[in-house]
Amino acid sequence: MEAGTDAPGTDSGGGSGGSGGGSAGSGGLGGTAGASAAGGHAGEGTGGTGATSGSGGEGAAAGQAGSAGAAGATQAPCQGVIGPMPVEPTPLAQATHFAAPNGTSKNCTEAAPCDVWTAIANAGPGSVVFLRGGVYPVSKSIAFHQQGTQTGPITIESYPGELAIFDGSSLKPGTQVYIRVTGAFYHLRRFEVRHMPMQGIWIGGTDNTLDGIVAHHNKLSGIQIFSPYEEYPYGKYGSRNTLRNCVAHDNSGVGLLDPEFADGGNSDGISISSGADNEVDHCLVYLNSDDGIDTWRSTGSSITCSVARQSGLGSGDGNGFKAGGKPPSDGTVVRRCISYRNKQTGFDYNSGKNVVFEHVTAVEDHRGFWTGDDTQLMNSVVVGDSVQGYGSGQITGNCWQTGGSPEFISMDPTSPDFMRPLPGSPCSQLGAAGQ
Repeated sequence: MEAGTDAPGTDSGGGSGGSGGGSAGSGGLGGTAGASAAGGHAGEGTGGTGATSGSGGEGAAAGQAGSAGAAGATQAPCQGVIGPMPVEPTPLAQATHFAAPNGTSKNCTEAAPCDVWTAIANAGPGSVVFLRGGVYPVSKSIAFHQQGTQTGPITIESYPGELAIFDGSSLKPGTQVYIRVTGAFYHLRRFEVRHMPMQGIWIGGTDNTLDGIVAHHNKLSGIQIFSPYEEYPYGKYGSRNTLRNCVAHDNSGVGLLDPEFADGGNSDGISISSGADNEVDHCLVYLNSDDGIDTWRSTGSSITCSVARQSGLGSGDGNGFKAGGKPPSDGTVVRRCISYRNKQTGFDYNSGKNVVFEHVTAVEDHRGFWTGDDTQLMNSVVVGDSVQGYGSGQITGNCWQTGGSPEFISMDPTSPDFMRPLPGSPCSQLGAAGQ
């Protein structure tokens, strides 16, 4: 569904390719935070350890594709894991600043921490800011606007063994308060953002990395990357960012009928709504009201080793992975990903140009794939879904084209072997976890 283009307000839109609909397969794992993820347990990540991305006690993986250690001399695809992996803390010895929920000092030391706004304002290239565990009520915008460097990024993360939580629950939906990343070369690691009145985190800067971030129960998308459309071809804003080991769940504007929220139609898990050469790797998105991961109007987006499940509530489209949109969405590549029980399409080219779906698995979506003239769909598996499209796209080497029937070690989404092909089965080399 097309939305406004103002930043950092409305999220990405874009209609689903094809006219199908319905809610087939939109249930299954339950509708609450903490529901079982594909091969791991995707909770809210609010425990005191702050160990990882919130997808299970050790951040272990959604849709695990087998142990990397069992792969022998050959490295398993995705290091044996589809979904988030544990994130190691930055060594405490590298700290330059400390913040705490009740911090009042101007010195930002471990013994006398400052508030989060002061710590962020004082950070520069090479700084490492540790956030002591606890809830940080967000009463005004938090702006990451400094310029780090490639060799001296600005690191903001939870104190080792603790979890910092940014909470916007005191703000009414639509309040113009944001967590914004407009600078460059930030490393944001191992913290949680919840109940924000708009997006969880909005990124308009370049060359930033989010690792082990959990964004949930926000009114628009959990994490959004954006570049002004008039900057096409992109690169100056909202470009070359990496989202790794992140979890985005239960982001929804359902029941909010203002066009900003569109009854859930602008709340993706992860939205790359414009910008160039952004990457999503080892992430998990689930129970978001619009799409799981949407690369609408972007160029050169890459999504790998990730899971999107149970998207589509209210008026949301409900696609798992979606490209498309104008200015031309070009060059989205999705590899080694699993789509599971999404309301609409698992993998939707959505009129995007030069879209590639390779080594992916679609399971019990309303429709597995929607492809176009220049879509490439290769080495993939569909279970309980259909494959629809038109034109002369390259659709080759997929399980349904081999005459074989896929067999799996487990189809239990709580199993570490979920959708992992049975060794020696006809399609054991195909799909997200194929060897």
